[in-house]
Amino acid sequence: MKINKLFTGFLLQAAFFSGSLHAQTDLHANAYSIVQDAVTDIVCSSPTDAIQKEKRVIEILNEKGKEDASFICMCDRFSSLKKFSGEVRDASGNIIRKIKKSELRITEYSAELVSDDYYYFFEYTPSRYPVTITYEWEIKNSDGLIGYPSFVPQKNYNQSVAQASYRIVTPAGNPCRYRTINMPIEVSQQQAADGNWLTEVKVQALPALKKEPYSPSLSELLPRIYFTPRDFSFEGTQGSMESWQTYGKWQYQLLTGRDQLPPALKEELLKRTANCNTAYEKIAAVYQYLASTTRYVSIQLGIGGLQPIAAADVHRTGFGDCKGLSNYTRAMLAELGIPSVYTVISTTNKRLLADFASANQNNHVILQVPLPNDTLWLECTNPNLPLGYVHHSIAGHDALLIGPNGGVLCQLPTYPDSLNTQISNASVSLQADGSAKVEVKQASRLFQYEDQAGITGLEPARQKDWLRSDINLVQAQIDAIRFNEIKQKEPQLDISYTIESGQYGNKTGKRLFAPANIFHRGFYSPDEQGERTQCIRLNYGYLDVDSISIHLPEEYEIESLPKTTNLNSKFGKFHSSITPGEGGNILIVHRLLVYQGNYPKEDYTDFLDFRKKIAAQYGAKIILKKSGE
Repeated sequence: MKINKLFTGFLLQAAFFSGSLHAQTDLHANAYSIVQDAVTDIVCSSPTDAIQKEKRVIEILNEKGKEDASFICMCDRFSSLKKFSGEVRDASGNIIRKIKKSELRITEYSAELVSDDYYYFFEYTPSRYPVTITYEWEIKNSDGLIGYPSFVPQKNYNQSVAQASYRIVTPAGNPCRYRTINMPIEVSQQQAADGNWLTEVKVQALPALKKEPYSPSLSELLPRIYFTPRDFSFEGTQGSMESWQTYGKWQYQLLTGRDQLPPALKEELLKRTANCNTAYEKIAAVYQYLASTTRYVSIQLGIGGLQPIAAADVHRTGFGDCKGLSNYTRAMLAELGIPSVYTVISTTNKRLLADFASANQNNHVILQVPLPNDTLWLECTNPNLPLGYVHHSIAGHDALLIGPNGGVLCQLPTYPDSLNTQISNASVSLQADGSAKVEVKQASRLFQYEDQAGITGLEPARQKDWLRSDINLVQAQIDAIRFNEIKQKEPQLDISYTIESGQYGNKTGKRLFAPANIFHRGFYSPDEQGERTQCIRLNYGYLDVDSISIHLPEEYEIESLPKTTNLNSKFGKFHSSITPGEGGNILIVHRLLVYQGNYPKEDYTDFLDFRKKIAAQYGAKIILKKSGE
């Protein structure tokens, strides 16, 4: 589903992080570039046509801000770039470069994408710093306005704003709706003498945002204002953005007549489900048919950014996008007497603004299938996912159910952190020279299954690279890889393999140092980065359990073992035990449970301490010495 067209400008996802604007702001603090002035001026001459004028003056302070020096502008069949000019000035204000519209480049279409979008862009890399670049351009929009450009003065981390303004004139009887995010300022809206509505806002002194580990995404942190028409006209259709219910009603109209199936497919569906005894079995048969006969291709032509192609066309061509494939599946289920609901959702924005409907808050379509004792959520874009599994990009997200009475907000289910498991069992045969052979069995479920499932489709050499990337060994030869994928509603991937390493242990004199755990090379423990400015965001909750048995060489005995550790914090729990076992073995158990959630920035020191203690346990060494010495 398309979100970045239809005159919506920079469409960043909504969030509830509250920022603050300071009267006295040091614009150079943490800044690589400064937007000295940004002006957006829009005049809507009718519900379908508008002229958008833009000016952006940005000072590039140093090489780290060079990516902010370039220009990009998206157009499509509804919009066209009419005017453009640019100039570059040095620190003394002297013009060192003028840029003409003829110098702009236009993107080419991708072979895998059916779209009428195209981008104008100009890449500029300053030869010295600082420089100030001014871009001015004008866009003409026609044939429909389902949304207005968002006001987003800042575009990147480490970019401050001296001043910026936004002004939009809309026709009489149709004042635009707006919602401010992270921008506690007043928006002025008044009706002019001619009946048209003027909505405008100005901001000054927005401080640069510093990129920090474990923080919300940039799109959630940026100060911005969404604008949308109350009533809209788009390619011959009319709708209302007054509420999600009214917007959903318009969306439902786009489905009318697009669920017809050819007779041959109806017969095929009856044949494939002839031996099915339950609705679930019939759904599974349709889902399997979808996977074997279609592929995903993004369709973004005209109103196709929001309307699915007809089910009959998906069947004829064998491809569709999320809208087309979901509608196609919906039509096939309906043929079998199984009702389902076309569902609009975002893969990036977990929460929707409940009291502010807009087309740009969602970017994807799935299918809801209510059953008497359960509700299935079908990801028709990727029917290779297990039937009924709610993948990480939509689990727990708000969604809009599209029905004949309009849109209804709902929330998808998600999985408890403790069920997103990866259980690893390893048997290590350690030799006196520090070499070792390791037999590994690993079981990953739910979100951790999703993280690992991609390995099954790789070439054998790349499978070895995948596994090796998580192993903390200088030498690690991977062999004997075996998979068992259990594609059920709560899926699981079992992987077994062997590791051979000539440097598992480090021999120094009479001692041999062996790692306690080699399976968490990617465990990240950030360093201190000064005063924390953002909240702590843990997007992913999970449980890792590692059971490792190390068989010692006969001529060595234990000199020192890491101590047993138990950590319990608001961020999760960690248990570590390393104990001598029977027959010259050492048994290591590491159990880490991480809680998904948001935490205050004031807790960052405690968070770092929690991570560092775990990293120390994962990186701990077992010290062995030669027996009798």
